[in-house]
Amino acid sequence: MNDKIDYSLISADSHVFEPADLFETRLPARLRDGAPQVRESNGGSAWFVKDVAPVPFPASAVTGSGYRFADLNDPDRPVTIDEIMPALHDPAERIKAQDADSVDAEVLYASPHLWDAIKQVEDTELRLECARAYNDWISEFCSYNPDRLIGIGKLPTSSIEDARNELVRIVGDPVLRGAVIDAWPSGSKGPTDAALDPLWDVANEAGIPISLHYGLGDARSAPTTAITPGLKPPVATALLPLVAAGVFDRFPNLRMVVAHADAGWSFHWMEFLDNTYLRQRHLERFKLDREDSYPSEYMRRHFWFTIQQDRTTVKHRDLIGAEHLLWASHFPLDAANWPDDRQQAMRVSEELPTEDKKALLAGNTARLYRLPGYEEGVLPTPFESVERLVHI
Repeated sequence: MNDKIDYSLISADSHVFEPADLFETRLPARLRDGAPQVRESNGGSAWFVKDVAPVPFPASAVTGSGYRFADLNDPDRPVTIDEIMPALHDPAERIKAQDADSVDAEVLYASPHLWDAIKQVEDTELRLECARAYNDWISEFCSYNPDRLIGIGKLPTSSIEDARNELVRIVGDPVLRGAVIDAWPSGSKGPTDAALDPLWDVANEAGIPISLHYGLGDARSAPTTAITPGLKPPVATALLPLVAAGVFDRFPNLRMVVAHADAGWSFHWMEFLDNTYLRQRHLERFKLDREDSYPSEYMRRHFWFTIQQDRTTVKHRDLIGAEHLLWASHFPLDAANWPDDRQQAMRVSEELPTEDKKALLAGNTARLYRLPGYEEGVLPTPFESVERLVHI
């Protein structure tokens, strides 16, 4: 690969769709009879995962974006596995799709609805081995061109120990650059549980980003509800508990990405948290390790936010820290604009000074994931220049 790529546009949140034979070919033989399978469903194709409701393929898997549904003769008809874009599971085709979109690289997540189904399976061994099988596959996928295909591994929900051990495996993989946790593992009590410390310790030592992709529930939670414009995403409810539990005081190098949630909601949320803390910090549940600190300071230091259609955040970027904003296309989900994502990125950033635009559209993501030419990693957040939201 090149020693340095001149990245000008990186999507910090895009998706692959798992190949139909992924689990049948990669799971241990004893688990294959119960493996997730693609089968016919109502004239189309769907993933069948144990006793969970079938997971059909969305129309955007054919078009690459929601606004191109008109290209389909009948956008409401069921989609078959043979119709989905090859770029969703073939790395060579994915590079072609990036070129068509004028995107230099993408941070790649799994298809969310399939994993919403897998995490509801009672068999903990199956949940673990599905995550391991996916991680092996996405590593091979991204090895085709790891400077442009940025792999994010899956943390299993089977147990805290399993999640910790798999994160160790992800850290040791030469291609994978992050991990996503989409449910608190079985055996944990949620974000305040100190039993999760072995997991955070691995991420802290490695400096590997941990992603929270929109929703975050317990290990057996049902699929996340639809995105509600203007309201904070479900994952936001984990932010204050993580701060108040002292997680970031114990693990100061821990970095988390709030993905597929934009960030405009965060301004009011940070102000609300700071105000509540200043008024109630005499209560045990609101104590912070440093008495002169604010919850928003932890958010600005430890969280990165992917944004797409979010002019409010772009305009007021200094309230959250401009270096913590990452542009994302969401290809190939409904919100994507493929093959015109560059045009959308230029519109949302058109008012920015040149250096701020470069950072939002590529530089911040390249530094967070230490891409070629950005191995020095993230820059310190200059808190002295960040306006405090609450004064009492």
